[in-house]
Amino acid sequence: MIIKVEPADFFMYTVVMISNLETPDPEDQEIHDYMESEELEPKYRSEGDFEGRHSESMQFGGCYLGRHLGEINLIQQRYVEAELVEHEIKRHLGESDNSVDLPDDKRDPVVAELLKTFNNDDAFKKMDDGRYSVDLDGESVREAARNLLMK
Repeated sequence: MIIKVEPADFFMYTVVMISNLETPDPEDQEIHDYMESEELEPKYRSEGDFEGRHSESMQFGGCYLGRHLGEINLIQQRYVEAELVEHEIKRHLGESDNSVDLPDDKRDPVVAELLKTFNNDDAFKKMDDGRYSVDLDGESVREAARNLLMK
């Protein structure tokens, strides 16, 4: 989901949420579920083309969403973190002279289990510029994958 914040009237802003209806982002359903549970209704809703994709656009007043933007941000953040860790897991599995070859039928379940193990606060290291990067021990990832394959 793309979230755009645009200036509106004096000291006001508009929040536009755009979901790709053809290939939804993983977090879209959870964000929609959150908005439904909080009974948040968009001021305007439409379907149309956005960057060449059939999309749904929902527009809200910034004050109306208020504190909910923080919760929506956390939902997106969890999915982005999981994607970053998953990418690093896959990279470590294929890296080194001691790589782990996952059969096609076991790849997704093994990676999902590894994600449960390695997607935590320890997976991220703060860099000198204040940003964070994924910092997984490759041999630990490969060893955990081998153990899962033996089950």
